[in-house]
Amino acid sequence: APHLRPTIWRTCRALASHERLRMLKILKKEGEVTVTRMAEKTGRPQSEASRSLRILNARGLLRARRSGRQVYYSIGSDSSVQGSGEILNAVLHELDAGGGASLRIFSILTSLTHPRRHEMLHVLSKGPLGLTEMRRHTGISIPALKRHLNKLLAREMVERSDSVYRLAKPRDRLRKTLLAMAARPPRP
Repeated sequence: APHLRPTIWRTCRALASHERLRMLKILKKEGEVTVTRMAEKTGRPQSEASRSLRILNARGLLRARRSGRQVYYSIGSDSSVQGSGEILNAVLHELDAGGGASLRIFSILTSLTHPRRHEMLHVLSKGPLGLTEMRRHTGISIPALKRHLNKLLAREMVERSDSVYRLAKPRDRLRKTLLAMAARPPRP
């Protein structure tokens, strides 16, 4: 689809789904799976399984191979989609962690499911800022900044002290990856 521009926040939005994370887990275990098999494994209608797999494929996270009437999907990144390989590798690494990994991954990914949050992290990557300075750099209203910052604080992507915000120093690979990617200028 022409509206699927290769942006980090769109890739995070596609992955920030319990169902799609579960599908990645299945693909990681089984290697290559047909749409029919994925529908069976997830207990979802074939149309829903197909849609989710196509979304992951469009974001550069899966490879698709057609054989007759069947479409086979496997994990594999597309270098033409900004950051897909980095995000995919970090998510797969976190999936191995076990113990509620999917919930943790989902929570982290939702920190970057909006272009404004990506822009805010990019601005903060240059150094700590207060709300007024951040508004000047981003053009985002103070109420909107507060809403987005609350989400970033809750997801441990930023820290606040004395009304100044700065990027957090996470220990997990997924947050580190997303913050490093946010530090790069967003593609148009």
